[in-house]
Amino acid sequence: MSRELHVSSLILQVMPPKMAGVRQQILSFGNAELSVNDESKLVVVLEGPTEQAILATMDKINALKGVISTAMVYHQCEQLEEEEQ
Repeated sequence: MSRELHVSSLILQVMPPKMAGVRQQILSFGNAELSVNDESKLVVVLEGPTEQAILATMDKINALKGVISTAMVYHQCEQLEEEEQ
């Protein structure tokens, strides 16, 4: 039986005074990794078993105080074989 692994990357526009708090909250989601950021932009990589799981995390990110916008710039779905699960 095979499963899917969805990987997406997002670019966030964040209010500079809220950046540290937004970063900390995103890390608490468990399926998110942070990449490059500057004073107002942040790159986030999400992993999940379904596209719906990715979209649910995006909704949580959009709801964070200080997040101005979120744009998905990449999405990939991989079929995992039994030994990769």
